[in-house]
Amino acid sequence: MGGMTEATVLSTTDKMLFLKRVSLFSGMTLEQLRVLTAHLEEQHFLPGEVIIAEGEFSQDLYVLVSGRVRIAKDHAGPHEHTLARLTQGDFFGEMAVFESAPRSATAVAEDEAELLVLSPDKFKQTIYQKPEMAFAIFRELSARLRQREERAAGGQRPASGLEAEA
Repeated sequence: MGGMTEATVLSTTDKMLFLKRVSLFSGMTLEQLRVLTAHLEEQHFLPGEVIIAEGEFSQDLYVLVSGRVRIAKDHAGPHEHTLARLTQGDFFGEMAVFESAPRSATAVAEDEAELLVLSPDKFKQTIYQKPEMAFAIFRELSARLRQREERAAGGQRPASGLEAEA
């Protein structure tokens, strides 16, 4: 887990303004964002630090505030391959909220990374309060699945950003 040393502490207003620009939360009202930000935890990761590991059981949702994160299969193994590179405003970990399965990939900080983390209980509570958010997640998952199928059919190179599984 990332330490909190030298982490930038964002004000509630900063978090609200940032989240408003993230596709997953862009449809929320300012009041809904204010409630949501109260449940977010800031975490700081150093280059090379594992944020979530493939195979672990966790259900947190992560939103990347700064830095870069690489999503990989078989991390540090002989068949490691990169599924995606994420940057500011990208999110990952949302699949775990909908399934009781281990993480499907590893997320590693490529350089210093600041993330906002939402626990599964608070994430589910937010979805209950704002059901439209579930459709935004489904759209994202559907797009990722379609792109993966297209890559598999055409042998295209790994996607960047939100186009790959997290």
